[in-house]
Amino acid sequence: MFAKGYGKNNEPLRGYILTFLIALGFILIAELNVIAPIISNFFLASYALINFSVFHASLAKSPGWRPAFKYYNMWISLLGAILCCIVMFVINWWAALLTYVIVLGLYIYVTYKKPDVNWGSSTQALTYLNALQHSIRLSGVEDHVKNFRPQCLVMTGAPNSRPALLHLVHDFTKNVGLMICGHVHMGPRRQAMKEMSIDQAKYQRWLIKNKMKAFYAPVHADDLREGAQYLMQAAGLGRMKPNILVLGFKKDWLQADMRDVDMYINLFHDAFDIQYGVVVIRLKEGLDISHLQGQEELLSSQEKSPGTKDVVVSVEYSKKSDLDTSKPLSEKPVTHKVDHQTETMPDIY
Repeated sequence: MFAKGYGKNNEPLRGYILTFLIALGFILIAELNVIAPIISNFFLASYALINFSVFHASLAKSPGWRPAFKYYNMWISLLGAILCCIVMFVINWWAALLTYVIVLGLYIYVTYKKPDVNWGSSTQALTYLNALQHSIRLSGVEDHVKNFRPQCLVMTGAPNSRPALLHLVHDFTKNVGLMICGHVHMGPRRQAMKEMSIDQAKYQRWLIKNKMKAFYAPVHADDLREGAQYLMQAAGLGRMKPNILVLGFKKDWLQADMRDVDMYINLFHDAFDIQYGVVVIRLKEGLDISHLQGQEELLSSQEKSPGTKDVVVSVEYSKKSDLDTSKPLSEKPVTHKVDHQTETMPDIY
């Protein structure tokens, strides 16, 4: 709030005003014996924070922290931070408490607001270091039946297109097991790589936003079976590797091309060869809702368009197709009703 810039040079005028008011307040006190403990405590607090920050960066082995001082020691930094905190109470206990409250309030405020700044937090570095060390330590642990945990590789495609599949698997993996959302990109390699780069951040944010404790893992392959083989062999880290393959049921197996059915069945054989369990989930209404998302995006885009109003879109499916997006469009009867003059309706599948 106070860092907002104004003018050609982006000057933080609000920050200047706040600093002026703080300085003016201390001047108006006009009593050195009252001001000195407060100012001394704030200086000591800043020294304590600097020492602790240096210690924490060293503890996290942050690559951005490379001290050049020959006699530097992280434990001396920690000792300096502790001594500063003790001296604050020795000087004036109520000023020390006031300083702690203000510093803690500023920390909570910054943590809550999450400003878009390039700080390179040592907390992030420590989180990575702990995850790496525990993963390596876990690699030396022998498997035991009493410690079995479901670790699922879920063939979701785009995670937001099959939420029912995600929610069901998440119910028995959250807090106790690993869930990886596999997405096989097919088509031209260059285009698929661009899509994967965008989708990696996009869908991982979607999982976090929807409180799904899962990882998104995209791969590029010529077909679904090849992509699933890549994921089953390479997904995971150390002992944290999937042991169960979760698939949706192929509802159109009677009408689909025999090569597609053969590829689907061979996924089971591949999973068994790699010592995976297999779970097949079937819902009467189907699992894929990407057509509904396309319809919502279409409606929202037309609502934003100034030249269109009262747009009504109706989508009807025959029982034969059963919401299966793998069918050709010729087998999916779709009717569109549009009131008023609009542009040609795009394909929503």
